[in-house]
Amino acid sequence: MNRPSDVLIIGGGLHGCAAALFLARAGRRVTVIEKNIAGRHASSVNAGGLRLLMRDVREYPLSLRAMEMWENLADIVGAEAAAACEIRLGVSQIAVAMEAAELQWIHARVQDMQRRGILSEEVVEPRELHRLLPGLAPSALGGLISRRDGHANPANAARAFRLAAEAAGVRIVESCSLRALTPLAAGHWRAETDAGPMEAEQVVNCAGAWGAQVAARVGETLPLEVLALSMMVTARVKPLFAPVVIGIDQPLSFKQSAVGSLVIGGGISGKPCLDRNTSFVVMDRMASSAAATVAAFPALAQIPVVRTWTGLEGKTPDGIPFIGPSSLNPGLWHVFGFCGHGFQLAPAVGEIVAQSIVTGRPDPRLAPFATDRFVRPDHRPMSRSSA
Repeated sequence: MNRPSDVLIIGGGLHGCAAALFLARAGRRVTVIEKNIAGRHASSVNAGGLRLLMRDVREYPLSLRAMEMWENLADIVGAEAAAACEIRLGVSQIAVAMEAAELQWIHARVQDMQRRGILSEEVVEPRELHRLLPGLAPSALGGLISRRDGHANPANAARAFRLAAEAAGVRIVESCSLRALTPLAAGHWRAETDAGPMEAEQVVNCAGAWGAQVAARVGETLPLEVLALSMMVTARVKPLFAPVVIGIDQPLSFKQSAVGSLVIGGGISGKPCLDRNTSFVVMDRMASSAAATVAAFPALAQIPVVRTWTGLEGKTPDGIPFIGPSSLNPGLWHVFGFCGHGFQLAPAVGEIVAQSIVTGRPDPRLAPFATDRFVRPDHRPMSRSSA
């Protein structure tokens, strides 16, 4: 039997390591088990976007806190590790409207956000849009900008939080799958793992794409679609512009890295193979992302793609994650299902989850992410127009 922990975290991605870090700094003994290598899947292979732009309003309080934390990351993980994260804020993210319906949505979105007192998003008229994005197709009708936004290096960020957690006393056990999870009579938990049995007072399920499987082990059904979100990177080209560009209804998402290559996403899913802990790119689907990029920026048509990859992620029916205590199993928390946009949220989620566990009172900001929201009669999914 391994030494009992105060908290056992299942999953060593960015969210698991962030929660572990803040729990350890609050004086808790924390063990993280990771079936692969910490940060192997969605945490390290996403686009690294740091955005308030087009956030679901339910995520906005977390996203605002997270942005403050990214701006001051050296205070959390140390100056050297923060520098390695290559954080570039203030370069902005811009959503481009290529069709009239998208432009109408932009104006409706800004009006709705202003009514809510959120002023971070602005309409960009065509002339200003083309100044900000040289080479943009003349057919672009306008845009939506969040000037505070930017991006970071996701792999280095996952490593920074992992190392900071270990420095705070967190034990991270890699190549360690969960085999069984059982509540004990004393209110504690027993986990059967590849590294032997482990006991803890509380368990946090940060298992990402496998989060619903962990929940199912203790009799909980949390709806989750597994995606294999795909990315591609081009050869290096001369500097084009600093903002991150995303689509509204188009599979468009790209930024230029520090070395000059274009990192292109767009929410295209490959083939997930959850039972094999891997995923594969489906090249026919990637073509739609490339086509959307070229339609918006015709001059990029001849730039060769040199590499593609995927990362496994979970998507909930209403597009926001599960973050909160289990409604059926005391002492168990679920923190997964970030729908492809959890990277920016991770520091705030880790901090708020840790504070909630330590105080025994879930933070009110977590109410929209309740794990039982799909079985409550008052739940109403939000459409994009109300996001």
